[in-house]
Formats: sequence, C-alpha cells, structure tokens
Amino acid sequence: MASPGRLDTDSNSLLTKRKIQEMVAQIDPSERLEPEVEDILLELADEFIESVTQFACKLAQHRKSNTLEVKDVQLHLERNWNIRIPGFASEEIRSVRKSTVPSSHTQKVTAVNNAKAVQMTMGGVKKEEGR
Repeated sequence: MASPGRLDTDSNSLLTKRKIQEMVAQIDPSERLEPEVEDILLELADEFIESVTQFACKLAQHRKSNTLEVKDVQLHLERNWNIRIPGFASEEIRSVRKSTVPSSHTQKVTAVNNAKAVQMTMGGVKKEEGR
C-alpha cells in the first residue's frame, strides 16, 4: 500500500519498476538496480511530476486560466530546470528570458575596457622605451 501523498509504484504511478528496468537495460543490458534504488527513483519521479504539475498550475492561475496548458509546464521546466521539451516551440519563452542590460552597466563595462586598452598601450610604450 502506498503512503499518503505517494502514488502506488505498480498501478497508479506514471513510472513503474518495470519501466525503470527497461530504461536501464537500454543503457546497459548487463546492469541491474537494487530494489531500494528502484524505490528511490520512483519516489523522486513522483515528487518531480507532482512539483512540476503544481507549479505549472500556479502559472495557469497567474494567467487567470482554469486550464493547464503545455506552455505552463514548458515555462516552468525551461526556467527552473533548464529542460527543453522536444517538439514544442519555445520562442515565446526564450524572448521573455532575454534580459535588458541597463545603460549604466554598459557604460561601466565600456569604461573598464577603455582603461584596459590604455594600460596595454602604455605598457607597450614603456617596454619599447626600455630597449
């Protein structure tokens, strides 16, 4: 019997021990996982799925929607886990991620680069004078 808040590993879970064994066999047919490792992987997968779903639902609510959409899950996975979902365009999300650099920062970086260039020029002149 599954503990409260935890999906049963064989019937209700999206991931089963059999599926984990199949995935491991695809990587290395001679490799076997201990039952405790399989249990931990199942628990982590269930917690991950629950966490992503809850956060994506919050994003849908933030959009003032009662419907969970792919873009909600996609945004959470890309922003918080750096996971890209193959087959779904993410241009909309990427365009939001681009940050604008304040002009004050750009000016400071330019000033530092100019100072470095002057130092390199002055250093080259001093070396030539010493010859």
